[in-house]
Amino acid sequence: MRPFAGRFLRVLPITDIAPEDDFQSELPLEPMARQHLAELFDSAWFDPAKIHRNSAQLRNLINQAKESIVSHLGIASSELEVVGELGFGFQTALAGLLTDSKSKFIYSSVDRQVIHAFARLHQAKGGKVLELGVNSQGIIDYQVDSNEQTTLSFQAVNRETGVIQQAPKTSSKTAVFADMSSAYPLSNLPDSWDSALWDPRYFGGPSGIALIGIANSGKWQNPGPAIDKRRVYGSFSKPLLLATAVALENWSKRSREDFVRLGELNTFIRAELSRQIEEIRIAGSGNDCDPRFLAFVIPNTHSEEVLRKVEAQGLLIDAGSACGSGPLSPSHVLAAMGYSEHGNYRITLKPAHSKEGLKNLVSVLVKGIAAGA
Repeated sequence: MRPFAGRFLRVLPITDIAPEDDFQSELPLEPMARQHLAELFDSAWFDPAKIHRNSAQLRNLINQAKESIVSHLGIASSELEVVGELGFGFQTALAGLLTDSKSKFIYSSVDRQVIHAFARLHQAKGGKVLELGVNSQGIIDYQVDSNEQTTLSFQAVNRETGVIQQAPKTSSKTAVFADMSSAYPLSNLPDSWDSALWDPRYFGGPSGIALIGIANSGKWQNPGPAIDKRRVYGSFSKPLLLATAVALENWSKRSREDFVRLGELNTFIRAELSRQIEEIRIAGSGNDCDPRFLAFVIPNTHSEEVLRKVEAQGLLIDAGSACGSGPLSPSHVLAAMGYSEHGNYRITLKPAHSKEGLKNLVSVLVKGIAAGA
């Protein structure tokens, strides 16, 4: 039998898609983090809890990485927890606010599917739920004045449409979970928050790790069994945590300048799409959206066919829901905004893109639509 290494190296070749032609939601690992990743895996495998010299050095390095991370998130070092998977991050951050099965859980129709799943589970246990709708621009009215124990799921930025939400105004009886996974700035937390979650992939960090904020003065309670003083369970990759700190530090240095340029590109492609594609509906208003994200609907088109024709021309875009069970699942976000469930497309803008590249993308998209008609 051929060794496994020989198999997967054949299956996973280096991509031949240039960065300027990739409009998918995934980001490559930040260059400095990628440069040091192998070194980190070589040197960061010790147990930092032990007293040996290498363990002590790694422990100090991890503490420095955490201090660097919280300085960008706008939280205290005592409020940061690290877990090895984004899904477990949602589980930890939310379950710690839903410990009372009779409490009320408020979320929105454009929240991630995992939030909807929590709502169903909470309701099945006898709790109350309230799904907030959105207007045609994707805006949610988060002003909640409740006289009962309530948990509110706040989405800072929608990762499909880029719609930015205003921070909620809540009563003292409301606990707030802040989904900051695709937010910018990362520190733009509500004034009153109890738990929060960040996804390193949105600033060029690695997958397989997530950052949780647990407010020192908040309502979060450990939903699991009490084991010493730990608030979260399980392990996380120490090399990936260090890579996260490197990626975040370097991304933050460029982010302000990058976002100004991305705003110009977002305005440009909105105009190009509207000019060249009849009946197109672009989600959100450019002024109220994160410039990285763009979602639109082209009626009477088949997303799968168009994506393949676009890819045949060397370009990559996304379609369907960003968190559906399949790559072309209808977008519940666009449906909640009153858009068709079919012909959904998504484009993620990155610093490597240019206006010339966007012109080419729109041209290829128009041709792909025509060929599939």
